[in-house]
Amino acid sequence: MITTFASCNVSRSKTKEKSMKMIYSEIVSKNIVKDQTDKVWNKLIAFGGTEKFVPKLIEKVIVEGKGIGAVRYIHLKGGGEIIERLTKIDSTNHQMEFIIISTPMPISNYTGIFFVDHISNNKCEVTFTSKFNVSKENKNEMESVIKGFQETFISNLDK
Repeated sequence: MITTFASCNVSRSKTKEKSMKMIYSEIVSKNIVKDQTDKVWNKLIAFGGTEKFVPKLIEKVIVEGKGIGAVRYIHLKGGGEIIERLTKIDSTNHQMEFIIISTPMPISNYTGIFFVDHISNNKCEVTFTSKFNVSKENKNEMESVIKGFQETFISNLDK
């Protein structure tokens, strides 16, 4: 079962051209993954292979570098590219973070956070949190897209 939460707070982000109301969004999805905690954790920190977890959306993924600072280039089916940077690895607590550097989606200041919690020998709980800013006009669509991505991603981590 996947659990998803969403919350929003209004903030202001000024651009050079105009002041635009942005909405802070936080989407959280959790799911039990039937695989060893270390295997799931290693898949996440490898920062590649994302096309296996979201095959309907992602054509290929190229990762440059290893560990903190690694950059992931996600080539979307039908065109478009998302570029992400791995910014934090906490192996003790099985938590990692990444940011989106470039995306065709109308969002900004995106941070993704994964937390893997050990349950048993072949079971763990994965929490995927997305924090980002989005315009009021795009809020519902982007929250829906990101929620769907999170749920698909987590549900395929055992593959």
